[in-house]
Amino acid sequence: MKTIQALFAIAMLSIGAAFATVNVNTAQQSELQLTQGLDKHKAKAIIEYRAQNGYFTSIDDLEKLPGFSKDVMERVRPQLALTGPAFTAPAAAVAPAPKVRK
Repeated sequence: MKTIQALFAIAMLSIGAAFATVNVNTAQQSELQLTQGLDKHKAKAIIEYRAQNGYFTSIDDLEKLPGFSKDVMERVRPQLALTGPAFTAPAAAVAPAPKVRK
């Protein structure tokens, strides 16, 4: 039973990580790097593109940047936004309290 509870807690934490979002139009390089799949080079490319061309109008515009293959886009797309706060941390996953035997 403890194993099942532990696996459930780990699954909840993994799901919570998927809900973090980064606004590609306003985030700083350090915030962009918090996205799973964006290293410092890709984050810098976003910043440079934005400085030269203005805000992104579609997440798909990232495919114009070096290193943003379809595979990378598939991984990072759920974590990116065009509006809202620069970085929204994932909601803390709360594991259920273990049952106490009496």
